[in-house]
Amino acid sequence: MPRAGLVLMLAGGLTALAARASASCVVKNETGWDFVISSGNAADQKLAAHATTTIEAGKIAGKSPEGKTISGSCKDGGRLVVHEKNGVPLLQPAK
Repeated sequence: MPRAGLVLMLAGGLTALAARASASCVVKNETGWDFVISSGNAADQKLAAHATTTIEAGKIAGKSPEGKTISGSCKDGGRLVVHEKNGVPLLQPAK
């Protein structure tokens, strides 16, 4: 019986680690700018113009080569979209 308990504890721990490693958000970029984004514990994540990508959940900060910036935050499983309004990129929750 103790061996079975140990196996269950190990399996549960590995499942929890796998779930934590896959914490992510989906971001859709509807602008003509490319962004390099830092989020969570990951830096230099690429978000191309008119593309959708998955980034790590957490605080988000991004910058384009043209100097445009975006910032915000995303919880695990969240969906965000980058819109342009009057020449300014806006990071907002997807509808």
